[in-house]
Amino acid sequence: MNKKGFTLAELLGVITILGLLALLIVPAIDKAIKESNETLYQAQLNTVIDGAKEWSADHISELPVNGGSITITLADLKMGGYIAADIKNPKTEELLSDDLTVKITEHNSQYKYQVIE
Repeated sequence: MNKKGFTLAELLGVITILGLLALLIVPAIDKAIKESNETLYQAQLNTVIDGAKEWSADHISELPVNGGSITITLADLKMGGYIAADIKNPKTEELLSDDLTVKITEHNSQYKYQVIE
């Protein structure tokens, strides 16, 4: 009698090889996804900073002088139309808080922008 099919040893061998491949591939994919989310998060923060720079250009009289600093909230930037209304944190998939602030500091006649979470 001629039976066609795989033996138990062959099936176990294939399952073992697939398991080993999964052990190697899954952590690499997970790391790549986390790095991608971190990069996207930094891009979102840069978008907020760009909005603060646009706000600064329209509100020159309110900018700090002599080493001073001011803060602007994300809500202010949204209401002024300087950034999109819904910016998500790619790490948590939640919207960035309206309480998130951008600190604008004057130093040597140049302005530095820092996001404070």
